[in-house]
Amino acid sequence: MTRTAIEYLISDISAIERALAEHPWLSAMLSPDEAARADRFRRPADRAAFRGAHLIFRLMAARRLGIDLDEAGELELTRRCRTCGGPHGKPAVPGAELSLSRSHDAVVVGSAPGSSPVGVDIEQVPDDVFTGFDDYVLGPTETLPEGDPVRQRIDLWVCKEAAVKTTGHGLSVPPGDLTVTEVANRRSGISPHGRWTAAIAAPGYSELDALNISRLTCPRPYVAALCSAARMPIEAVGLQEVLTAR
Repeated sequence: MTRTAIEYLISDISAIERALAEHPWLSAMLSPDEAARADRFRRPADRAAFRGAHLIFRLMAARRLGIDLDEAGELELTRRCRTCGGPHGKPAVPGAELSLSRSHDAVVVGSAPGSSPVGVDIEQVPDDVFTGFDDYVLGPTETLPEGDPVRQRIDLWVCKEAAVKTTGHGLSVPPGDLTVTEVANRRSGISPHGRWTAAIAAPGYSELDALNISRLTCPRPYVAALCSAARMPIEAVGLQEVLTAR
């Protein structure tokens, strides 16, 4: 099945653990390298979060490519940093555009057609931000709207993090060099599950300038965003929806 919309899946780790118990075939999906990386975490919760995030990534990749979920474990997942060329950075699967983010007990994966780079980010809203946050993250002309000041700051962070994940720049581009511009009155690209609500202004970075941002609905205390150059429809999918396609 050819999927023309951008899709995203948000899940908590406990739901993924339940899916693993109900579908034992999922446990064999990770590559030896991914399994080894998961085992390096000292805390069981961190190991479970890493495994869960990469399982969802593979499931969403298989869904995007239209292959049987049983074959998701055979997909070649690579990472290459665009700055240093090292084996880290944005994960990639040939033929699809995907992005992965996890924070504490939550994970989000975005998926788009192969010609449409996408980036996602999810963060748990803390009690407060670190000292110097505004100097590092806010652009010279950015002001915060009314509301929870910490949540508004983390909203800006996830928008900018999703943007630099889209292009693979990562934090080699300082967040303060980007500005989030609200475009809530635009109506193109609307789908039942999401719409484009902001754009990135980055005059010094042609690949980042004018990227589109969608805030994603997710459970508190998290905020999440999805970014893409293409203004195509955005659709949320659930874990069970993906699994029942097997």
